[in-house]
Amino acid sequence: MLKDRQSLLPLHIPDREVILKRLDRVLDPELDQSVLQLGFIESIEAENGHLTVETQLPTSWCSPNFAYMMAEDIRRELLSVDSVQEVTVRVRDNVVSAAIEAGVNSGKTFSEAFAGEAFENLGELRGLFLRKGYIKRQEALLRRLRDAGVSFEAICALQVKDVSYEAGACLLSGREGQVIHIEPDTIVRDYLDRRAEIELDFRPDAALFVDLRGEPVTAEQLEKYLVYARTVRLSLEANGSLCSALLEAKKAQKQPISLI
Repeated sequence: MLKDRQSLLPLHIPDREVILKRLDRVLDPELDQSVLQLGFIESIEAENGHLTVETQLPTSWCSPNFAYMMAEDIRRELLSVDSVQEVTVRVRDNVVSAAIEAGVNSGKTFSEAFAGEAFENLGELRGLFLRKGYIKRQEALLRRLRDAGVSFEAICALQVKDVSYEAGACLLSGREGQVIHIEPDTIVRDYLDRRAEIELDFRPDAALFVDLRGEPVTAEQLEKYLVYARTVRLSLEANGSLCSALLEAKKAQKQPISLI
């Protein structure tokens, strides 16, 4: 079984909940899912402001690029916690674990840690998966609106300024006085956070749904666009399910066998 996030840190650790929330913000870049949700955090040790985080990825051949990004993001997020002075990230069972750990824990960039190696540019790779995650999050919101019976025309008429939040729900104000309730509000917040992250138009009068070029999706385009977005989402979810299954199997193999 994947480890319960609440069991990773003893109750007496300062900023315990903050630490877990920071870790929850770290995503597997390929899957757009939290490393906590995926079970990639094996253990956290805390002593006098020094956190040691041990990660376990599904296979020993997981891409060094992805492993480095996650380890780097873990260290950066945790160093932003007031009570944390030092962070050491351990990467178990990867073919280049030692090089990843040495680079991340000394604050080196990926290109510095793997100088001369034939790996893809980390910045470009991160951007690629941020954009895939944007489509996935967008599709989740579009699907919720369609399930609520909102027409293609009404969806495409929505603008950024039509979004508001109230008691854990998002309220979308339609052009004809219609108010659409979306719960939980994280469906909308996560989508808009990623939109801002990839620097798409965020002005109040901008269309709520734009493609990766920043162009509004029209009602005539939306049906075909939804098919494309659903394909992206299903691909990411399938990869996530495979990773979780591989990790479960890997951990099960390491469980001691009890003899009766």
